[in-house]
Amino acid sequence: MSGVEFSVHFFISCASSSKCHKVFDFGPDVADVMLMSRTHLRLGIQLLLLAGYLWPAKSTAQTPVLVSFATTNATQLNLGFAGFAEEMLDTGLEYDNTNFQQLVSTLTPGWIRYPSGISDDAFDWRTGLTCSNWVNVIYTNGETSAGNSCSYTIQTLLGKGGAQFTNFVGLCHNVGGAKIIVVINCFTDTNPASAGNFAGFAVSNHIPVAAWELCNEPYNFTATNGSDFFTNGTDYCNKMLPYCKAIKAADPHAQVAVFFANPGNSNGGKFWDNALIGYTNKFWDLITYHYYPQALRDTNFFDLMAYDNGLLFSNTTSYVTNYLMTNNPNVNFMITEFQPVQGSGAGTTNQNPNPPSMTLYGGIYVSEFILRMSTVPQMKYVGNFQLFNQNGINATNVHRTAVTTAASGGYTTNTQSLPFGFYFSAQVSGESVAYGAVNRSTAVYATSVGTNCPTVPMSTNNDAFMAAIYAQAYQGGNGKRYVVLTNKGSNSVPVQITQDNLVLTNQFLETFVTGGDPSATNGSPQLSPIGIKTARATNSVTIPAYSVVRLEWTVTNLPPPELAVTVTNSVQHLQWAGLTNVIYNLQATTNLLGTWTTLGRLVNQQTGVSFTNWNPGQQQFYRLLIP
Repeated sequence: MSGVEFSVHFFISCASSSKCHKVFDFGPDVADVMLMSRTHLRLGIQLLLLAGYLWPAKSTAQTPVLVSFATTNATQLNLGFAGFAEEMLDTGLEYDNTNFQQLVSTLTPGWIRYPSGISDDAFDWRTGLTCSNWVNVIYTNGETSAGNSCSYTIQTLLGKGGAQFTNFVGLCHNVGGAKIIVVINCFTDTNPASAGNFAGFAVSNHIPVAAWELCNEPYNFTATNGSDFFTNGTDYCNKMLPYCKAIKAADPHAQVAVFFANPGNSNGGKFWDNALIGYTNKFWDLITYHYYPQALRDTNFFDLMAYDNGLLFSNTTSYVTNYLMTNNPNVNFMITEFQPVQGSGAGTTNQNPNPPSMTLYGGIYVSEFILRMSTVPQMKYVGNFQLFNQNGINATNVHRTAVTTAASGGYTTNTQSLPFGFYFSAQVSGESVAYGAVNRSTAVYATSVGTNCPTVPMSTNNDAFMAAIYAQAYQGGNGKRYVVLTNKGSNSVPVQITQDNLVLTNQFLETFVTGGDPSATNGSPQLSPIGIKTARATNSVTIPAYSVVRLEWTVTNLPPPELAVTVTNSVQHLQWAGLTNVIYNLQATTNLLGTWTTLGRLVNQQTGVSFTNWNPGQQQFYRLLIP
């Protein structure tokens, strides 16, 4: 992890200690759209470029487009806002793979989800394994696809020794202190006490969990879908209440989430949602949902982009403010899976994502989705599916055979040294440009794009248009400010950045991905045409075609904190002079030349932290990093 290191170190020896104090606290659309009705208009010219389409932006001016933001009345941004779901149960990859961790750390994830999605519906957190008897229960309940997904993980988990929660926690620590979101298997682990024990395990081992989700996509497991797990949304709530009570008994501060339906579902979603809206005892702290738009059939990549552009405009922030918040006042929200389109699940014969997922445009879509959602204060976490596949970090060989062979032979194998051939997908390359600003920031600035911006279609009929450029400015927690921009069109666009009505004259560090073909993908470490580039820029800045761009500049050189440590009754107290809107990564090690572990991230005017010594009897060194 890169950052400015404030390395005031202390060492202390402590005896074993008691309970740890809980110390780690773990943004509205702007005017960016021009809606222009076109009757009987169809753009008939679609220029084929390589494997994709050249999509000309509709230009209305050659002068720079004004991108303006105001530093007054900033909206607070939840720390660690943008993250990833992850699905590693059915592969040979293990959480402690150091090469994988190094790549993940460059993505600056704010959170990671454990253990996975559908394929954890028969997962036992205590063993880290898939229970074959629970898989049979899934089949008995009429869920063949989910049963196949879960069955596909049995041998892989046996062969690599399971997907242990403690190893997952180590992954999060080693990639910059990513927060943890846990999805509880309430389908087949039918004893609510198990969920309570899970929460108790986290508390007793000083592992902060940002949120606990009750089941994964339960709306897909109802009687109307041919399943016997839940009759309807009301039945789901009735069955989840004991799990929530068990978790809260173990950790009264726990944040528990229930599921609303996928907004991309054309049938049945509102029936599920209405049941939760009408449920009298709203025992939950958060509402979570996944967003997978239904795939268009028999269409081209040009239309896929137009379709998804329309969804960015009409079904991101407006869905939250006009629908979710109206029906769920005083509740916060999170999105723990989304993609530009529905894909196929793990354990199926076709596990490949559907376009435009995994492409350069996929990275543009995901980035803009995150940027838009970050402006809604009630939205706390957003992340896409998923960290390890064609949408995220991919591999030329996932070494499934190595672990299934071990399982068949009755032994476990360590896959650390196997050549996975990791590489970044085109999608995650673009996404990481946005994450580098979002997850280093504490607030969102109101941002607008000038009305002279070129436009792109946002319907497959090409009868409505939106600005090709979307922009969002952020207050960094590291003495910096950021402006992140997406360009959904084939033309480069000059923009002029203004802050509080003044044109910025400083130099920007520009980090970006771009390409001439929005359907471009990366295929291997050697065949990766879409990669991150950097440059120095000044106003006006040219935003290249089909791109995600991050501009950053230093506003304040932050002073190093005066770090002090005291010990009282085996509880360690670190104190420093905290500064407003500054993010600190608190790290510890037992060896100054060894690996530093990120204990957590703190923000704003927090001036100290207290915790028990999880490694009694050894010297402990501490430092603060500003990311």
